[in-house]
Amino acid sequence: MAVMPARISAQSDWLEKDSENFKLIYKPAQSHLADHILSSAEVVLRKMEDILGIIPSEKIIINTYDVSDYGFASATSVPQNFIRIEIEPFEPGYENIPYNERFRWVLSHELVHILINDQASGLEKFFRAVFSKVAPDKNQPLTILFSYLTNFVRYSPRWHQEAIATFLETWLNGGYGRALGNFDEMYFRSLVYENKRFFNRTEIEAKESHNSFLLETLLYFYGTRFASHLAIAHGADKLLEWYKVLPGDGYSSICGKFKEVFGIDLDEAWDAFIINERYFQNVNLNTLKSSPLTVIHKLSGEPTGWVTQPYFDPERNEIIFGYHKPHTLAAVEAYNINDWKPEYLTTFKTPSMSQVGSITYDKNLKLLFFTTNNNKLFRDIWMMDRNTLEKRILFQDFRIGQLSVSSYNHELWGIMHSEGSASLVYSPYPYTDLIKTFDFDVSDEIMQIAISPTGKYLAIVMHRSDGTQSLITVDCSRLKKGQPFEFSLVSDKGSPENPSWSSEENYLYWNAYTNGVSNIYKKDLANNSLIPVTHTLRGLFKPIYINKDSLFAFEFTSEGFIPVLIPNAKADKLPAIKYLGQRIIAKNPQVISWYVDPRNADIENIRSAHSDSYNGFSNLFVQTFIPTITGFQKQKAFGFYTQITDPILNHDLKFEFAYSVFDLIPGAPKFHLKGEYEYKKTWKIAADYNAPDFFDLVNKRKRGMIGTKFKLGHKAYWIYDNPHKLIQQSELALYTGVEFINDNLVKVSEPDFMVAQTEIKSQNLRRTIGSSDEESGDEFTLTIRMFGSDPKDLQYSGQIYAEWDKYSLWAADHNVIHLKLASGYHHDNPKLFQSRFFFGGFGNRKMDNEENRQFRKVLRFPGIPIYSMDTDKFLKLMLENAFPPLRFGNANIGSHLLNHIDFAIYSQFLVADSPVSSWWVDLGAQLDFTFKHWFNLESTFSTGLANSWYKGSSNFEWFFSVKLLKN
Repeated sequence: MAVMPARISAQSDWLEKDSENFKLIYKPAQSHLADHILSSAEVVLRKMEDILGIIPSEKIIINTYDVSDYGFASATSVPQNFIRIEIEPFEPGYENIPYNERFRWVLSHELVHILINDQASGLEKFFRAVFSKVAPDKNQPLTILFSYLTNFVRYSPRWHQEAIATFLETWLNGGYGRALGNFDEMYFRSLVYENKRFFNRTEIEAKESHNSFLLETLLYFYGTRFASHLAIAHGADKLLEWYKVLPGDGYSSICGKFKEVFGIDLDEAWDAFIINERYFQNVNLNTLKSSPLTVIHKLSGEPTGWVTQPYFDPERNEIIFGYHKPHTLAAVEAYNINDWKPEYLTTFKTPSMSQVGSITYDKNLKLLFFTTNNNKLFRDIWMMDRNTLEKRILFQDFRIGQLSVSSYNHELWGIMHSEGSASLVYSPYPYTDLIKTFDFDVSDEIMQIAISPTGKYLAIVMHRSDGTQSLITVDCSRLKKGQPFEFSLVSDKGSPENPSWSSEENYLYWNAYTNGVSNIYKKDLANNSLIPVTHTLRGLFKPIYINKDSLFAFEFTSEGFIPVLIPNAKADKLPAIKYLGQRIIAKNPQVISWYVDPRNADIENIRSAHSDSYNGFSNLFVQTFIPTITGFQKQKAFGFYTQITDPILNHDLKFEFAYSVFDLIPGAPKFHLKGEYEYKKTWKIAADYNAPDFFDLVNKRKRGMIGTKFKLGHKAYWIYDNPHKLIQQSELALYTGVEFINDNLVKVSEPDFMVAQTEIKSQNLRRTIGSSDEESGDEFTLTIRMFGSDPKDLQYSGQIYAEWDKYSLWAADHNVIHLKLASGYHHDNPKLFQSRFFFGGFGNRKMDNEENRQFRKVLRFPGIPIYSMDTDKFLKLMLENAFPPLRFGNANIGSHLLNHIDFAIYSQFLVADSPVSSWWVDLGAQLDFTFKHWFNLESTFSTGLANSWYKGSSNFEWFFSVKLLKN
């Protein structure tokens, strides 16, 4: 059966289905999963309520999507209890996520977040009853205060949030979860073996989860391990008590509640966790050292971060694989196996988390196949000629990965994800068609494949809903003939994965955690014997055959995988390690009873429940309703702000009303209105009447504008192929009674006028692990703007300008050179003075809600007073050097920490038609301090200085600004 590319279905055809405690919003194509998801959610929630004694305050929304290639989920209790599930099979590899039936498993994790964060003390319940559960809004800073008052539990460290979720996920699923996971054991065992220091709880939040190849997974590791330590040292009941909110608790911090429950300081307990973990892992290491270890020859001393499946070309004597490591863009390279010198082949755009991407190699035709778009939307398959490095796309948006090609018949095989299921597909040479051979049930996931050298057999890693994982082989000819799926079992011990074949097709290799450590195994297919090849301390993965004496593999380290050569021989003995989770069971036998038995699900009642078309209007709710104090120019005004939405944001209404109580400016407007309605994040209608602005309370430059503005806007994504996006934003605005624009610094020549504009932006930007901003790629923006006024005596003008930004890494990790070239032309009309280009200034105000580095904007020019230079045509060049961010692990006071410091220097050259001068040059610098508050909120303190030179004169200026929340 021929395969068609994937497409994102229209957003209007949502369905909804209710159960007792949940509302599921889903696409018609996902109807086959609806009953299963709802029944799984209900049975998990019932068990959680028994364990935690917590009842959700409202019905929980579950929204399913199918727009990524790998499944994941996220949850929030603000402003509604909401879970998003991507229904695809999970990303395979390393047993990084030990799970059984994936929907029940992922719901058991996300529902912990919902129940814990939905809790409220008596005081919180009062505030929620009045203001709802308020989400922070950068345009309404007072929402920060009300969010804190109504959602206090949410403002805790990420490791703390994940600790209880990963702990409970394990026991709710009968032992499948991080508390009994092999990857977590490997990470901490490696830390001890390498004599690396353990991070404290602030370091993992502020620094290490940004710089490590593991990224935020570190927060799961440490959170799980600390929770496990507490359950062993103090009991699981105490651990649960720490997370519970009682009516009289008030606003107690996690540290205060910890001291109350455990009787010791949190940092003291963290130190004890590290001591106990080191002891535990040293015992395991001594156990492993009791048997002779495999001799490992390291080909490189530098860890390569995450890695793809490797391939060996014996004619060129090179290993080809892809990697994603800190401070470096993901790439595919070829390494000579003798001197380990790399040759760059291609980049990996949008790498996935642990597998990076999928590659395979035909050593006879010298063809490299690889996938792009590996972490969002739909994967593409590309082919590269290894000799010429010429590449072309084979299949776009087919959601196919885990590639494998036969060097004999050149057939390309892969795994396709669609509607929550996995299918086997192949493409005969010369790769003009894709043919589907077999669809697997949602509950049976195929994760990795390897075609035998002759193309006769396919080795497959299969994961079943009971949590078992097996390595099997199938006959390719049967698959291509459409015959029933039959297989031969190779191994089901230790979560086998990463299969590969010997060149003679007489051995099959893989890695597995059979003794609790990932070692290499092989099966002699002639006599059906299984042979352990290695015995190691940390873990070995992705073995490939080099010759009868040697294998290539990757050894795990706490900083990434290292390429190694190992003997192709039999290991004598593999002693087994102990798991920390076993000690949890011994100390807390009740966790066994926490298992969620799927047979208890009330599937029949849910199946008989009625499904309806989703109606956004009938699902509207008041997300925020708060009193406000705001500004309008020099006046202070009091009023309220509200936001009303439906759960999937088909409808989003924001409204602010304010009244100037004090008569500070006689004759000034007293009533102030600002309203905005957005439909499906595509269409926007807005109306302002003497619009208020909170930031006018503290800034000299006032945004509050006398007059009325009506706006109709539209946003369209013409290309969304990460990292490349082509976005068009259009707007039609009508202004009446306006006196000043541009922060009330430019007086208009006509009080009533209309502006029509469209902006087309092509963005193709990337960044590396450890960055704080964009680091590589291009951005091009074209803006066309038309002005008109007085229909009886039509006056009009127009302008067009373009800007191109180029970002490149150079000199050092995260050191970015940024080149900007911009030019514009304006069709002038003296009767529409406000339509000209106005240059000058940093742009940052004393307190702001816009991006920090406003000097990058096309009309900014630090060193010239803001908006002071007007022109009808210009050419501008900017060169900026953004230095590597400085990150801090322990620069904190309580729950407020300094996350990183950014510094940039720049120079701009401007040519413009102005009576003051025809050219300007400036030199400036900016320093940004980014802080985290209560681990969830962000602010940035910025300061900058610049000097400009122009014909016969110069000017100096500086600024200090505070930005609240992220953009």
